[in-house]
Amino acid sequence: MILSGILTRPWFREKWLFALIGGSVALVGHGLLKALIALGCAAGIANALQAVTTLQLNFVANGRLTWRRRLATSGVGLWRRWGRFHLARGASLLACVGLFPLVAPRTGSSVAYWSLLVVGGVVNFCSDKYWSFSARSRLRPHHAAGPGSSRRLRRLLLAAAVAGLSAVLFTDAFILVVSVFMILVAATTLTFQLYKWWRPEHNDPHRYGDPDAPRLPGVILVPMRQEEAVAEQTLERLARLDHPDYWVMPIIDHPDDPGTAAIAHDKAREHPGKVLVCPYPEETEVHNKPIGLNAAVELLRELQIPFAWVGVADAEDLFHPDLLRLVDYRFRTTGAGIVQCGVQLMNFASDPDTLPLPSGRLARARRWWKAHASAWWRVANVLEYFKWFQSRLKLQAAVRVMPLGGNTVFFRREFLDALHRRHGSYWDEDCLTEDCKIGILASVLGFKVDVVYIEELVTREETPATLAGFVRQRVRWMQGFMHVFAERDWLRLPTVSQRVLAVYVLGFQFFQAAAGLLAPVALALALLHKAPVLLTLLATVPLALSGLTVLLDVVLLAQFGQTFGERVRLRDYAGLVLGAYPFQVVLSVAAVWATARFALGRNDWVKTRHQGVHLGATAARSPQPQPAMAERPS
Repeated sequence: MILSGILTRPWFREKWLFALIGGSVALVGHGLLKALIALGCAAGIANALQAVTTLQLNFVANGRLTWRRRLATSGVGLWRRWGRFHLARGASLLACVGLFPLVAPRTGSSVAYWSLLVVGGVVNFCSDKYWSFSARSRLRPHHAAGPGSSRRLRRLLLAAAVAGLSAVLFTDAFILVVSVFMILVAATTLTFQLYKWWRPEHNDPHRYGDPDAPRLPGVILVPMRQEEAVAEQTLERLARLDHPDYWVMPIIDHPDDPGTAAIAHDKAREHPGKVLVCPYPEETEVHNKPIGLNAAVELLRELQIPFAWVGVADAEDLFHPDLLRLVDYRFRTTGAGIVQCGVQLMNFASDPDTLPLPSGRLARARRWWKAHASAWWRVANVLEYFKWFQSRLKLQAAVRVMPLGGNTVFFRREFLDALHRRHGSYWDEDCLTEDCKIGILASVLGFKVDVVYIEELVTREETPATLAGFVRQRVRWMQGFMHVFAERDWLRLPTVSQRVLAVYVLGFQFFQAAAGLLAPVALALALLHKAPVLLTLLATVPLALSGLTVLLDVVLLAQFGQTFGERVRLRDYAGLVLGAYPFQVVLSVAAVWATARFALGRNDWVKTRHQGVHLGATAARSPQPQPAMAERPS
């Protein structure tokens, strides 16, 4: 009875029945192909016979299920869509039959069969989902799908199919193109990372000047959501910075986050005239950072609070007490529209004492395992920030093409006004990386970005709590970069070199992830395919450059430990070296996920949770509080 009930459910008939029919027919078709070839039938004829009986049966089975599912959507154009439905499938059938004689001698009949079957399945999927029936005819509306989502996904699937066929049919050319691409990515990555050491003036300790007394009033905006673990220390530290005239404005969604709201209002009562709570707009159901930032600036104007600059901090940020003095000085001496200061992740080590003790039995064992099992990606993430802010951002600022960091960035009021006049808002509420977009727009509008990196003044943060959290964070960043690229604001940059660099900057993480994933593939093809000697040697060059990058990371990790007074253990170096390639695989997974989300038009915000694991590591090096602060009850 239970099995009968399952088999009669619509979702089983629509999906599992099709999978069962398609898989069974594909296996039968493969057996038929091998039998015909064994009987002496020519490969092309054998493939044609089995394709007619296999792929077409597969298509018809899916077609009948699709037709039955969409009977309720009958109307004008239904028969026309049905015709296109089978036209696409017939074209894929003819393509598979025609390509088999070309592919089979190179790969063998079985590999050729399954490869072409996958290609036919991709075309089948596209015709079913997009060419045949529009998104409006579906019984279930697509979640947050934009008007061009079907077209984008179709192009991506076709591009993947073409790339796969190219690798099979033109192996030598594929190895050559991939190897050259990977060499370019690895070489430019090393160049960007070493920019700080190109010239002696890049490391001059007096290059930023000696700040005098601050003169410009400002506001620090702190978007917060479910940040009970870090909100109190962050707001307390921000309220005691060395600047005579500034506000700290936490942005809180009160109905959804009463815990963080209570902490923020407590700090506002403790620091009147310094901390001002901004309520998150309740008229929207969407929760993201740009909406809160726009609401905070509007509240500043409504309350007529004077400000010459606006800074952005994350909920877990630890600002140095002297940071605002330097920012004020740089605004006045450089005339920059934006000042971007350094940010550094801190919790890289595999030391269990740096992590909070979990609850429950075997808590210490669980903490030990968490520390050692996650160190390989955390240390790579920490070094990414170390290289990005002290070297890479300076090169991008020099050529005036740069995505900003999401925090410890300060905007002059004139820049925000110009941005609002041109685009109707300060931060783009539909973009997942509003910092990236606003950095590109600064170059388009002609405002200078001043990058300041002083080791003692960097803002300290923590890595995501889990590897899954890290992947979700990267998916959001990558998807936001794709959004900025697709909007084409970078095409309005004044010079061709800036536009080329913008393409590289916006696609860098995808290039890096693709290079890391394709490097062993190209090398394996070069060795197994018996490619020419020069081509095989060329395929090994990216691996050599990758090894050089890993050695550089080892040196930079030692420098990181010396700079910030952190102990670097042998196991940390081992995790960095052994986890170098798995980290690239993780980035590749995030890139594929971000591409799929962008193609499907899914733009929902995924929050990165914070636990405050970096607070204890920096407390011992923080300036000692004044007596009045020490007497304040906790």
